[in-house]
Amino acid sequence: MEFCARHQKGLDAAWASLPSSASSDATSNPPASLPSSGEKPTAPHNPAASTELSTILLSLRKLREAVVATASTVPIAFSQHVYILSIKISIQARHPPSYYPSLRRLLEELHSASHPLPDSDLRDVVSYLLLDYACRQEDMAAAYQLRARARREYGFQSSIIDRVLTALAHDNWVEFWRVRKEVDSSMRAVMNWAEDRVRRLALKAVSKAYLSTDARWITEGCTGDRNWTWEKLAAAENLGWEKDGDKIIIKRPKKKPQTSLAPIKENP
Repeated sequence: MEFCARHQKGLDAAWASLPSSASSDATSNPPASLPSSGEKPTAPHNPAASTELSTILLSLRKLREAVVATASTVPIAFSQHVYILSIKISIQARHPPSYYPSLRRLLEELHSASHPLPDSDLRDVVSYLLLDYACRQEDMAAAYQLRARARREYGFQSSIIDRVLTALAHDNWVEFWRVRKEVDSSMRAVMNWAEDRVRRLALKAVSKAYLSTDARWITEGCTGDRNWTWEKLAAAENLGWEKDGDKIIIKRPKKKPQTSLAPIKENP
């Protein structure tokens, strides 16, 4: 809560400040250590957002480890709350090593007939895992398999998830951006793993279909984000297209070579 309050004017940038990598440790860029009981923290008055996030993730990892180590004495409901909190924070920080194993454990071990997750939490957990398979891991088969199992075992239904999977399966970038605007921040954060892929798909489709088009349509329609400028997009994707006023010239039609007709010889 303190972290969110301190960075409320730029929370998205603060979440994004933590280095993220599917293969990195769950505490990339961690502090040297956490203060032990009774010690006062020696962190700077205004630590960097990445340092704060690393501290938060490290603390949550230690809490999860403690929950696992004392599973026989810790109430299942408490363990579920710990994992849900960890998942939501780690998703916002775009840190798969922290949220992906937690999603699996929560769904496969901590959710049971005797200790079921609340319906809303179960729906969120299944949705996050489905989106992670489809958007980050690009494993559509695993996503469809999980959706089928969730429908069968949990009665899971989500038109949003269905639309995302269909959009990715059919390379429908227009629908993908449309759905992304409709979901909450956690689902959007997981969907954003597919952002680069969908943007490049859109640009490739546009390059094959048009000779020129409106610059604003390119920057907003192909990226799904109003914050992109043409200059930023051209640099990020190494586009060789030309900007002419409000138009983007994708390719110029080739000029047909002029051929001269041979003079007609008159018959003698």
